Amino acid sequence: MRILFILGALIVGTIAGIYLFGAIWRTSAPDGAAAMIVGGGTPVVLGALAFLGTKAADGQRPSLGNVRTWLALLGIAAAAAGLFVLLIIALFLAVQRG
Repeated sequence: MRILFILGALIVGTIAGIYLFGAIWRTSAPDGAAAMIVGGGTPVVLGALAFLGTKAADGQRPSLGNVRTWLALLGIAAAAAGLFVLLIIALFLAVQRG
């Protein structure tokens, strides 16, 4: 159940990130780096907060002193960034084809 909650947070964060990316890109097109940082950071933050806010099967929350927690957060960040980039590319191709 915890994984489904984290995946849901990643998907919602990616959708919100793409919206924020588009809004920032429209208002300040030359500053594409800020749009990518805010848009790509949104799913990472939501996924990490979902992971840190849920309890494991043993009933305990993740500890930031544990190496496994940091590896899980690294995996969540990689998954969120990859999902964000793939959806941006898909939207770009859909817009280009008309």
